[in-house]
Amino acid sequence: MLKDDPPPGTRVRFLREVRKASRGSIGKLVRPRRVYLTENSEDEFEVEFGGEVIIVRRSDIVEAEWTNTA
Repeated sequence: MLKDDPPPGTRVRFLREVRKASRGSIGKLVRPRRVYLTENSEDEFEVEFGGEVIIVRRSDIVEAEWTNTA
């Protein structure tokens, strides 16, 4: 589950299939749908994936970890 409210452009990984995004896919956080004072698994976010912006729940995504392959 996504923790806190990371800034727009943050890479996120899908924890389950959501519309066209399969589990493990990477998208880009656009923005939260509203200001959330406390975290709830049902909070909604806009995420860019495959050239489209889709609405997902906080419980559907997690911040993607960067890996250094160098």
